Parts: sequence; structure tokens; C-alpha cells
Amino acid sequence: MSPELTPDQVMRVVAALEAAWSDDNDALAALVRGGHDEQPLAALIAEFGVSRMQTMVLIVTGISDQDGADRQEALTESNGLILHMTTVAVSMVSGWALSVGGDVQATGDLARHVLQAILSFTSDGDNPQEVQALFAHLRADALAHS
Repeated sequence: MSPELTPDQVMRVVAALEAAWSDDNDALAALVRGGHDEQPLAALIAEFGVSRMQTMVLIVTGISDQDGADRQEALTESNGLILHMTTVAVSMVSGWALSVGGDVQATGDLARHVLQAILSFTSDGDNPQEVQALFAHLRADALAHS
């Protein structure tokens, strides 16, 4: 789960990813409207996507398996193209989220792109069973941290 987001926020993001994936514009519109004092959905999707992408990069580079000084050394050594590309992607997603506002279609597009980025690390495409399993995992992870 993204440490920056509350479990409720993660559940809202996962619901938005699922609504966008299934082209359920009514559900997506309700999620975009949100409730009193809720952060804009696009900002939450971007924050979630950034956190997940950073975690995935640490996993695929093997850095997540290391501890303490070894991890810090690996992070320092990886300070190159991978870090640069991740920083660029993070900047683009964050900027996109700022420009989306309350636009349901644009929020759905952002959610679909974040989902595709996550799927690029976790599966061979958008196989419906794998996508549903990912949604279930993300929901369970959020509930485990509530």
C-alpha cells in the first residue's frame, strides 16, 4: 500500500482503476465527485501510481531485497538512467493529475495509464483474471493497513 495514502484513499483509487478498466463511467463520475474534504481523485491516482512505480523499480532492480547500508549503496549506484526515467515519468503523471481537475474522461484516462504501468510489471497484459486478481490484491493490501 502507498504509505502516503490512507487505506480509504487507496480503496477509492482501486475503485477508480477498476471503473476505468471496465469503462464504467457512471461509477468513475461518482468517484470523481467524491465527498466533502476528499482530495481530488486524479491527484490520488497519480500519488498511488507514483508510489507503485517506485516500488516496482526497487523490486525489479533487486534493491528491495537489501537492507540498511547495502540498500543505500544500491540506491546510490542505481542513480542513473533508471532513476532519471522514473523521475521523468513521475513528473509527467503528477503534472497530468494537476491538469485533470474534475474531468471524468481525463481522470479515467489517467487511471487506465496508471493501471497499464502497474500491469507492465505484474502481468503479460490485461488478462481479465490477472487484472481482477490485481484489484483483489490491492484491496486486501489496503484493508491490511487499516
